[in-house]
Amino acid sequence: MSASLARAKTVSFVSLGCAKNLVDSEVMIARLGEAGWSLVPDADGADAVVINTCAFIDPAKAESTETILEHAERKRPGQQLIVAGCLSQRFGDELQSLIPEIDGVIGTGAYPSIAALLDDAMAGKKPVRLDFEPEPEHAFLPRLITTPSATAYLKIAEGCDHPCTFCIIPKLRGAFRSRSEESILAEARALAAGGTKELILIAQDTSMWGRDRGFRRGGLAHLLHRLHAIDGLEWIRLLYLYPATVDSELIDAMASLPKVCTYMDMPLQHASEPVLRRMLRPSNGERYLEIIEDFRRRVPGITMRSTFIVGFPGETEADVAVLERWIERAELDRVGFFVYSREDGTPGGALDGQLPEREKRRRLLRLRDAQRLASERARAKRLGETVRVLVEEQRALRATDPLAVGLRTRHVTVGRSMGEAPGVDGTIAFAGRAAPGDFVDVRLDGNTAFDFFGSLVPAAVFA
Repeated sequence: MSASLARAKTVSFVSLGCAKNLVDSEVMIARLGEAGWSLVPDADGADAVVINTCAFIDPAKAESTETILEHAERKRPGQQLIVAGCLSQRFGDELQSLIPEIDGVIGTGAYPSIAALLDDAMAGKKPVRLDFEPEPEHAFLPRLITTPSATAYLKIAEGCDHPCTFCIIPKLRGAFRSRSEESILAEARALAAGGTKELILIAQDTSMWGRDRGFRRGGLAHLLHRLHAIDGLEWIRLLYLYPATVDSELIDAMASLPKVCTYMDMPLQHASEPVLRRMLRPSNGERYLEIIEDFRRRVPGITMRSTFIVGFPGETEADVAVLERWIERAELDRVGFFVYSREDGTPGGALDGQLPEREKRRRLLRLRDAQRLASERARAKRLGETVRVLVEEQRALRATDPLAVGLRTRHVTVGRSMGEAPGVDGTIAFAGRAAPGDFVDVRLDGNTAFDFFGSLVPAAVFA
């Protein structure tokens, strides 16, 4: 049989963890496509299965391990099982010793060699590739975008330099390395030409971009101005800001550039100064309130999100009370809470004062309840507003769904405004139809615990 008639090699992907992992998966898929591999949804029938893992906290490691074991059990003769991502970087060739069905291991800095690694795996070599690239420029183009057609993530840096005692990421991703401005702009233009309207900038510390490339401050603001000039982009959203690297220039750019979403996502992790010192996190809760007030004063209508760790070693009832009062004062729109996960290889894992899991859960519920009340107050302030919504899908609801009850219909259109990031925040539903990728105006008439619902303003449909 001629090479032109030979059956294409097929690969199936499982991508776990955060948006940064998703971008890595999209890059690997495209690299394999260039090498002649065909992506298929059915793992059982594929020639190779690639599992891109997460290992940030214990639940993520458990999910990754369970997924690998499930595929190892179902693996058929001749099929290649490849494990990629953070779990690979953390445990390396130990994975193959523990799970012999694994045919290849590729770490977080070696994705450009995914096609060569699969070739070696098919030849029976059991390859392991874990070296970090010095420059995070590897093959971001082309990418196979797997998010809804109008939305794409753009990773602007790799790695992290912060010494947070709870975090394993610097060991899994290496030192902080900004991508070059030229490579970011080239990818952004390509995404816009392909139909992307919402560009979501991500990194471990997005606001640090450029500091390793000659910008003492204002680097991300400079990049936003360049991205803002790209035709076709409508929204530019920032995720994962860091309180010590947010500067005045960034807030000015968010206030002055219409395409930059009025949305602030800044993981703070705690508000009690003693806990922040043990975490080796910057500043204190009062300074965080000042930063939040600065955003609110200079960026009217901004939606604000953060995350906090509950039950860090040595955290006292007094520390929890400080965070509880801080939550009431800050009145953030949305907050995610995580129970502290003791990770081997991190300074936090060796600290005294480790708390029982039951106590951590009790504190988590207490703080969630405080944030629930704060979120309700924040959502109530938005009712009656008319917001621009990026349409994502049509959805059929059960009659008992709170959105169906609020809208008095089971068939709704769902999207997001500048105030909702995909995957972590709620959505906005309305009766009536609009095509995915369109922008429409919606008046916010009500809300559930997570989502808004409202009325379509027909005259405000945008191409």
